[in-house]
Amino acid sequence: MEYRYKKGDEWIFIVSIFFVICIPFINGTRENLGSNDFIKTIYGFPFDWLHIFANNGFSFLWIGFIGNILFFYLIIKILIWIYKKWLVSL
Repeated sequence: MEYRYKKGDEWIFIVSIFFVICIPFINGTRENLGSNDFIKTIYGFPFDWLHIFANNGFSFLWIGFIGNILFFYLIIKILIWIYKKWLVSL
């Protein structure tokens, strides 16, 4: 069975990337709770994807960034499904 790409799914992907980048900066940062004193702040929701160090360096974590995109993509798809199934059928 071949996957057929639905037209219209690309805007969900773009919106999920926008959420991944904007929500941690709007929501605020988490302070370092671990024993590593070199990390100043941590960005990312629900997975960490950016660490800012005390010497103004940074670490970009790809797996957290991709995980967040998938998380928000699925949440948006579920919300659209709920809207189509329940709210439109009323």
